[in-house]
Amino acid sequence: MSLPKIDNLDIREVTEDILLIHQIKPPFFFSCCDGLLILPKTGRNKNTIALDLNIEPQYINSLNDIYGPFSNYVCSHGHLDHTCHVHAWEELGAIIHAPYPEADYLLDLHNFYKGFGFDEDLNFDTVKQFAKSNGFQKCKQVNSFSPGNSLKFENFKIDTISLSGHSKGHIAFYLPQDRVFHINCLGFDKPTPQIDGFGPWYGFRQCSIPQYLEDINNAETFFLTKSKFLTSSHSYIVKNPDTYPFEYMRKKIQKNQKKVDDALKSINFSDMTKKILLEQLLEMDLFFPKKKLKGVVLDIYKFWESWIIRKHMQYSDHLRHYQEI
Repeated sequence: MSLPKIDNLDIREVTEDILLIHQIKPPFFFSCCDGLLILPKTGRNKNTIALDLNIEPQYINSLNDIYGPFSNYVCSHGHLDHTCHVHAWEELGAIIHAPYPEADYLLDLHNFYKGFGFDEDLNFDTVKQFAKSNGFQKCKQVNSFSPGNSLKFENFKIDTISLSGHSKGHIAFYLPQDRVFHINCLGFDKPTPQIDGFGPWYGFRQCSIPQYLEDINNAETFFLTKSKFLTSSHSYIVKNPDTYPFEYMRKKIQKNQKKVDDALKSINFSDMTKKILLEQLLEMDLFFPKKKLKGVVLDIYKFWESWIIRKHMQYSDHLRHYQEI
Protein backbone atom coordinates (compact mmCIF):
# COMPACT_ATOMS: atom_id res chain seq x y z
CA MET A 1 0.00 0.00 0.00
CA SER A 2 1.27 3.44 -0.90
CA LEU A 3 1.22 5.62 2.20
CA PRO A 4 0.37 9.33 2.00
CA LYS A 5 2.80 12.08 2.95
CA ILE A 6 1.58 14.46 5.65
CA ASP A 7 3.97 17.08 6.99
CA ASN A 8 5.09 16.29 10.59
CA LEU A 9 3.43 12.87 10.62
CA ASP A 10 5.15 9.51 10.32
CA ILE A 11 2.70 6.93 8.96
CA ARG A 12 3.81 3.31 9.30
CA GLU A 13 2.11 0.16 8.06
CA VAL A 14 1.59 -2.53 10.74
CA THR A 15 -0.58 -4.68 8.48
CA GLU A 16 -2.27 -3.96 5.17
CA ASP A 17 -5.15 -2.12 6.85
CA ILE A 18 -3.73 -1.12 10.24
CA LEU A 19 -1.49 1.95 10.47
CA LEU A 20 0.65 3.34 13.30
CA ILE A 21 0.69 7.15 13.31
CA HIS A 22 3.37 9.27 14.99
CA GLN A 23 3.50 13.07 15.28
CA ILE A 24 7.17 13.87 14.74
CA LYS A 25 7.37 17.21 16.57
CA PRO A 26 4.73 17.69 19.25
CA PRO A 27 4.15 21.23 20.54
CA PHE A 28 4.82 20.13 24.12
CA PHE A 29 6.37 17.01 25.65
CA PHE A 30 3.16 15.64 27.17
CA SER A 31 0.70 16.65 24.45
CA CYS A 32 0.77 13.74 21.97
CA CYS A 33 1.05 9.97 21.64
CA ASP A 34 1.19 7.46 18.81
CA GLY A 35 -1.89 5.41 17.96
CA LEU A 36 -3.47 3.09 15.43
CA LEU A 37 -5.87 3.59 12.54
CA ILE A 38 -8.06 0.62 11.62
CA LEU A 39 -8.92 1.22 7.98
CA PRO A 40 -12.21 0.10 6.44
CA LYS A 41 -12.40 -3.50 5.29
CA THR A 42 -15.26 -5.28 3.55
CA GLY A 43 -17.28 -7.32 6.02
CA ARG A 44 -15.43 -5.87 9.00
CA ASN A 45 -15.77 -2.09 9.45
CA LYS A 46 -17.21 0.44 6.99
CA ASN A 47 -15.56 3.49 8.56
CA THR A 48 -12.11 4.05 10.04
CA ILE A 49 -11.56 3.45 13.77
CA ALA A 50 -8.87 5.34 15.70
CA LEU A 51 -7.14 3.83 18.73
CA ASP A 52 -5.45 6.20 21.18
CA LEU A 53 -4.07 8.49 18.48
CA ASN A 54 -3.69 11.79 20.35
CA ILE A 55 -2.22 14.30 17.89
CA GLU A 56 -2.90 17.95 17.16
CA PRO A 57 -6.23 18.82 15.51
CA GLN A 58 -4.73 20.00 12.21
CA TYR A 59 -3.20 16.54 11.69
CA ILE A 60 -6.42 14.81 12.72
CA ASN A 61 -8.17 16.85 10.04
CA SER A 62 -5.52 15.86 7.48
CA LEU A 63 -6.04 12.17 8.32
CA ASN A 64 -9.78 12.66 8.05
CA ASP A 65 -9.39 14.05 4.53
CA ILE A 66 -7.62 10.83 3.51
CA TYR A 67 -9.05 8.08 5.73
CA GLY A 68 -12.32 9.51 7.07
CA PRO A 69 -15.01 9.33 8.10
CA PHE A 70 -14.08 8.01 11.57
CA SER A 71 -16.78 6.12 13.43
CA ASN A 72 -15.15 5.47 16.82
CA TYR A 73 -12.18 6.57 18.90
CA VAL A 74 -10.86 4.57 21.87
CA CYS A 75 -8.67 6.25 24.52
CA SER A 76 -6.38 4.07 26.65
CA HIS A 77 -6.25 6.14 29.88
CA GLY A 78 -6.51 9.64 31.29
CA HIS A 79 -2.96 11.09 31.16
CA LEU A 80 -2.65 14.34 29.22
CA ASP A 81 -0.56 12.89 26.40
CA HIS A 82 -3.56 10.64 25.69
CA THR A 83 -6.42 13.10 26.20
CA CYS A 84 -5.45 16.62 25.06
CA HIS A 85 -6.76 16.48 21.50
CA VAL A 86 -9.45 13.79 21.71
CA HIS A 87 -12.09 16.53 21.41
CA ALA A 88 -11.01 17.00 17.78
CA TRP A 89 -12.00 13.41 16.94
CA GLU A 90 -15.38 14.01 18.56
CA GLU A 91 -15.86 17.15 16.49
CA LEU A 92 -15.39 15.02 13.36
CA GLY A 93 -18.22 12.75 14.48
CA ALA A 94 -16.34 9.89 16.12
CA ILE A 95 -17.89 8.30 19.22
CA ILE A 96 -15.40 8.51 22.08
CA HIS A 97 -14.71 5.54 24.38
CA ALA A 98 -12.41 5.42 27.43
CA PRO A 99 -11.84 3.10 30.41
CA TYR A 100 -13.35 3.57 33.85
CA PRO A 101 -12.57 5.49 36.05
CA GLU A 102 -10.55 7.75 33.74
CA ALA A 103 -13.22 8.31 31.09
CA ASP A 104 -14.51 11.17 33.25
CA TYR A 105 -11.12 12.91 33.03
CA LEU A 106 -11.86 13.76 29.38
CA LEU A 107 -15.09 15.50 30.41
CA ASP A 108 -13.81 17.84 33.12
CA LEU A 109 -10.28 18.86 34.05
CA HIS A 110 -11.31 18.90 37.74
CA ASN A 111 -11.84 15.14 37.47
CA PHE A 112 -8.32 14.77 36.09
CA TYR A 113 -6.94 17.04 38.84
CA LYS A 114 -8.51 15.06 41.67
CA GLY A 115 -8.36 11.63 40.07
CA PHE A 116 -4.56 11.67 39.77
CA GLY A 117 -4.05 13.26 43.19
CA PHE A 118 -2.74 16.64 42.03
CA ASP A 119 -5.04 18.23 44.62
CA GLU A 120 -2.85 16.82 47.41
CA ASP A 121 0.12 19.04 46.45
CA LEU A 122 -0.84 21.58 43.76
CA ASN A 123 -3.58 24.13 43.27
CA PHE A 124 -5.99 23.70 40.38
CA ASP A 125 -4.74 26.77 38.49
CA THR A 126 -1.29 25.16 38.16
CA VAL A 127 -2.75 22.05 36.55
CA LYS A 128 -5.13 24.12 34.45
CA GLN A 129 -2.25 26.19 33.03
CA PHE A 130 -0.23 23.05 32.31
CA ALA A 131 -3.17 21.39 30.56
CA LYS A 132 -3.83 24.52 28.52
CA SER A 133 -0.19 24.64 27.38
CA ASN A 134 -0.65 21.08 26.10
CA GLY A 135 -3.81 22.05 24.20
CA PHE A 136 -6.32 20.22 26.39
CA GLN A 137 -10.01 20.71 25.62
CA LYS A 138 -12.76 18.66 27.19
CA CYS A 139 -15.03 16.27 25.32
CA LYS A 140 -18.82 16.53 25.39
CA GLN A 141 -19.60 12.84 25.81
CA VAL A 142 -17.47 9.76 26.54
CA ASN A 143 -18.65 6.15 26.68
CA SER A 144 -17.04 4.42 29.67
CA PHE A 145 -16.06 0.74 29.75
CA SER A 146 -14.31 -1.43 32.32
CA PRO A 147 -10.65 -2.32 31.70
CA GLY A 148 -10.55 -5.91 30.45
CA ASN A 149 -13.79 -5.66 28.50
CA SER A 150 -13.93 -6.35 24.77
CA LEU A 151 -15.25 -3.73 22.37
CA LYS A 152 -16.90 -4.46 19.04
CA PHE A 153 -17.49 -1.98 16.26
CA GLU A 154 -19.47 -3.62 13.46
CA ASN A 155 -17.47 -6.85 12.95
CA PHE A 156 -14.19 -5.55 14.35
CA LYS A 157 -13.28 -6.78 17.83
CA ILE A 158 -10.85 -5.12 20.25
CA ASP A 159 -9.82 -6.86 23.46
CA THR A 160 -8.71 -4.50 26.23
CA ILE A 161 -6.19 -5.68 28.82
CA SER A 162 -5.72 -3.94 32.17
CA LEU A 163 -2.14 -2.77 32.81
CA SER A 164 -2.82 -0.80 35.97
CA GLY A 165 0.76 -0.22 37.19
CA HIS A 166 0.82 2.92 35.01
CA SER A 167 -2.63 4.15 36.05
CA LYS A 168 -5.83 2.58 37.39
CA GLY A 169 -7.59 2.74 34.06
CA HIS A 170 -4.63 2.10 31.74
CA ILE A 171 -5.26 -0.60 29.14
CA ALA A 172 -3.58 -2.31 26.23
CA PHE A 173 -5.39 -3.17 22.99
CA TYR A 174 -5.28 -6.58 21.37
CA LEU A 175 -6.63 -6.99 17.84
CA PRO A 176 -7.15 -10.76 17.58
CA GLN A 177 -8.00 -10.81 13.87
CA ASP A 178 -4.61 -9.31 13.03
CA ARG A 179 -2.64 -10.40 16.13
CA VAL A 180 -1.59 -6.82 16.88
CA PHE A 181 -0.81 -6.02 20.52
CA HIS A 182 -0.73 -2.28 21.33
CA ILE A 183 0.62 -1.81 24.86
CA ASN A 184 -0.04 1.93 24.85
CA CYS A 185 1.94 3.66 27.65
CA LEU A 186 3.38 0.62 29.44
CA GLY A 187 6.87 2.07 29.05
CA PHE A 188 8.47 0.99 25.78
CA ASP A 189 9.25 4.50 24.55
CA LYS A 190 12.02 4.19 21.96
CA PRO A 191 11.00 5.98 18.72
CA THR A 192 13.84 4.09 16.99
CA PRO A 193 16.11 1.25 18.18
CA GLN A 194 18.95 3.78 18.46
CA ILE A 195 17.15 6.40 20.58
CA ASP A 196 16.68 5.85 24.31
CA GLY A 197 13.63 6.90 26.30
CA PHE A 198 12.58 7.44 29.90
CA GLY A 199 10.96 4.03 30.31
CA PRO A 200 8.02 3.09 32.57
CA TRP A 201 6.23 6.05 34.12
CA TYR A 202 4.89 5.91 37.68
CA GLY A 203 4.79 9.49 38.89
CA PHE A 204 1.48 9.35 40.77
CA ARG A 205 0.34 7.98 44.13
CA GLN A 206 -1.89 5.43 42.38
CA CYS A 207 1.02 3.84 40.49
CA SER A 208 2.68 0.65 41.70
CA ILE A 209 6.14 -0.70 40.90
CA PRO A 210 5.25 -4.34 41.78
CA GLN A 211 2.13 -4.10 39.62
CA TYR A 212 4.20 -2.52 36.85
CA LEU A 213 6.66 -5.44 36.86
CA GLU A 214 3.77 -7.90 36.85
CA ASP A 215 2.19 -6.04 33.93
CA ILE A 216 5.46 -6.19 31.96
CA ASN A 217 5.81 -9.93 32.58
CA ASN A 218 2.19 -10.61 31.64
CA ALA A 219 2.45 -8.46 28.52
CA GLU A 220 5.59 -10.32 27.44
CA THR A 221 3.88 -13.70 27.78
CA PHE A 222 0.82 -12.41 25.94
CA PHE A 223 2.96 -11.06 23.10
CA LEU A 224 4.99 -14.25 22.68
CA THR A 225 2.00 -16.59 22.80
CA LYS A 226 -0.71 -14.65 20.97
CA SER A 227 0.70 -11.75 18.97
CA LYS A 228 2.59 -11.10 15.79
CA PHE A 229 3.17 -7.35 16.13
CA LEU A 230 3.85 -5.14 19.15
CA THR A 231 3.18 -1.40 19.02
CA SER A 232 2.97 1.27 21.70
CA SER A 233 2.35 4.96 22.35
CA HIS A 234 5.95 6.10 21.83
CA SER A 235 7.91 3.45 19.93
CA TYR A 236 8.68 1.61 16.74
CA ILE A 237 6.95 -1.59 15.57
CA VAL A 238 8.31 -4.84 17.03
CA LYS A 239 7.75 -8.34 15.62
CA ASN A 240 7.42 -11.59 17.58
CA PRO A 241 9.60 -13.14 19.10
CA ASP A 242 11.65 -10.02 19.92
CA THR A 243 11.61 -9.64 23.72
CA TYR A 244 13.79 -6.51 23.84
CA PRO A 245 10.91 -4.13 24.78
CA PHE A 246 10.21 -6.05 27.97
CA GLU A 247 13.87 -6.38 28.90
CA TYR A 248 14.24 -2.63 28.30
CA MET A 249 11.33 -1.76 30.61
CA ARG A 250 12.53 -4.01 33.43
CA LYS A 251 16.07 -2.62 33.20
CA LYS A 252 14.76 0.96 33.32
CA ILE A 253 12.94 0.25 36.59
CA GLN A 254 16.08 -1.39 37.99
CA LYS A 255 18.21 1.61 37.00
CA ASN A 256 15.71 3.97 38.61
CA GLN A 257 15.94 1.98 41.83
CA LYS A 258 19.73 2.21 41.72
CA LYS A 259 19.57 5.99 41.22
CA VAL A 260 17.54 6.39 44.38
CA ASP A 261 19.63 3.88 46.33
CA ASP A 262 22.89 5.61 45.33
CA ALA A 263 21.44 9.00 46.27
CA LEU A 264 20.41 7.69 49.68
CA LYS A 265 23.93 6.36 50.25
CA SER A 266 25.26 9.89 49.86
CA ILE A 267 22.92 11.42 52.46
CA ASN A 268 23.13 11.20 56.24
CA PHE A 269 19.40 10.99 56.78
CA SER A 270 19.30 9.50 60.28
CA ASP A 271 17.83 12.64 61.89
CA MET A 272 15.82 13.88 58.94
CA THR A 273 12.06 13.93 58.64
CA LYS A 274 10.57 12.17 55.65
CA LYS A 275 9.67 15.54 54.11
CA ILE A 276 13.19 16.97 54.39
CA LEU A 277 14.75 13.78 53.02
CA LEU A 278 12.45 13.89 50.01
CA GLU A 279 13.26 17.56 49.44
CA GLN A 280 16.99 16.78 49.44
CA LEU A 281 16.50 14.00 46.91
CA LEU A 282 14.42 16.30 44.70
CA GLU A 283 17.23 18.88 44.73
CA MET A 284 19.56 16.25 43.21
CA ASP A 285 17.60 16.16 39.92
CA LEU A 286 17.70 12.37 39.82
CA PHE A 287 15.16 12.03 37.01
CA PHE A 288 14.42 15.47 35.54
CA PRO A 289 16.60 18.58 34.97
CA LYS A 290 14.44 20.70 37.25
CA LYS A 291 17.07 23.44 37.64
CA LYS A 292 16.31 24.33 34.01
CA LEU A 293 12.54 24.47 34.60
CA LYS A 294 10.39 27.33 35.84
CA GLY A 295 6.89 28.13 37.03
CA VAL A 296 4.05 25.74 36.37
CA VAL A 297 6.23 23.25 34.50
CA LEU A 298 8.64 23.06 37.44
CA ASP A 299 5.76 22.45 39.86
CA ILE A 300 4.38 19.61 37.74
CA TYR A 301 7.75 17.93 37.28
CA LYS A 302 8.52 18.17 41.01
CA PHE A 303 5.16 16.52 41.71
CA TRP A 304 5.89 13.67 39.29
CA GLU A 305 9.47 13.15 40.44
CA SER A 306 8.46 13.16 44.10
CA TRP A 307 6.20 10.18 43.49
CA ILE A 308 8.77 8.31 41.40
CA ILE A 309 11.27 8.76 44.23
CA ARG A 310 8.75 7.79 46.90
CA LYS A 311 7.86 4.60 45.02
CA HIS A 312 11.52 3.56 44.99
CA MET A 313 12.11 4.59 48.58
CA GLN A 314 9.55 1.96 49.58
CA TYR A 315 11.85 -0.74 48.19
CA SER A 316 15.24 0.64 49.16
CA ASP A 317 17.46 -1.50 51.40
CA HIS A 318 18.96 1.75 52.69
CA LEU A 319 15.66 3.02 54.03
CA ARG A 320 13.88 0.15 55.73
CA HIS A 321 12.64 2.32 58.60
CA TYR A 322 11.12 4.82 56.16
CA GLN A 323 8.53 2.43 54.77
CA GLU A 324 5.08 3.90 54.08
CA ILE A 325 6.58 7.25 53.11
